[in-house]
Amino acid sequence: MIRRLVLHIGRHKTGTSAVQRYLAGHRAAYAREGIVVPDFGGDEGPEAEPADRAAHHRIALDCCSGPVEEARRRADAADGWRARLAGAAEGGHTLVLTSEAFQNCFDFAALRVLCRDHYVEMVCYLREYLDYALSAYAQEVKKAGLYSGFFEFERGFNPQLGRFVARWETFANRCHWRLYDCSRLAEGDVVQDFLATAGLPDFGGDRYQSENPRLGGSLLGFKLLANGAGLHSLRLARALEPLAAARSDFRAPWRVGAGRQAQLRAGRDYNATLEGLVGEIRLTDAATGTLPFESPGFAADLGAILAALEDFPALRAHPLFALYQESGLCPTVP
Repeated sequence: MIRRLVLHIGRHKTGTSAVQRYLAGHRAAYAREGIVVPDFGGDEGPEAEPADRAAHHRIALDCCSGPVEEARRRADAADGWRARLAGAAEGGHTLVLTSEAFQNCFDFAALRVLCRDHYVEMVCYLREYLDYALSAYAQEVKKAGLYSGFFEFERGFNPQLGRFVARWETFANRCHWRLYDCSRLAEGDVVQDFLATAGLPDFGGDRYQSENPRLGGSLLGFKLLANGAGLHSLRLARALEPLAAARSDFRAPWRVGAGRQAQLRAGRDYNATLEGLVGEIRLTDAATGTLPFESPGFAADLGAILAALEDFPALRAHPLFALYQESGLCPTVP
């Protein structure tokens, strides 16, 4: 019977997609070493991304989400997953599950059913507060259709790191808290760092580090406009990723002045808790970031962005973007 269970729970925007793709891509090699990375429990929806198919989101959601009155249903679901995992992992010594959805556990009753008889090691990567807030904001604009500004978003953004840590320290046999900072990761690589932290073999190969880039600058401004016009879709979000990968200013964080940065950090106890876990941290400096609608660059950038979206004729013909082109505010899309 497998006795060791490694739970990789995120957090969001800490290289989770790279870790998930790597584990899935080397599943057979790990199996030969007695390490089981299940090939089920992922997102099987038609729009699911490769990392979401590789991760174990369905298992995590069944064990960690839902109203309190559904506790019995979640426990039954967890018991079903537990039986299925036991069958898949027969003969192995370590089981690895990875999903950011595990971090949403508030009631651990169902997860305890899933993890019964296992020694649970939890691995979680954490970002400095402002870095985390900026990344979370850009992700909400990109993937969830958010169309508010960063400062409005930040007012409601409170990760409550102390409570989060306390819950997991109570549940897991051992917690590995890691700082998501390239200068502190093994060889600057989150995949290698995760494998070393979890005590798993490194088989080399592709790290998938370029996946899921952040949107910034004019590209973020375009997505805000599209979201406000009701044009958000995951397909559009994915179509913007090559543009973000190609230009660093399309990945830059929302620009925040030094004084405002200090105010934002002072309003949260997040960084103090983080330093208690990982030691001294380096503060993110967003003073050199970009703003989404800066003139005159935005007009030219908008024309280039629309030109790259040939597969979205309805978006390009939307009155909002047609107006930009007809008014001469941006080059006409051929």
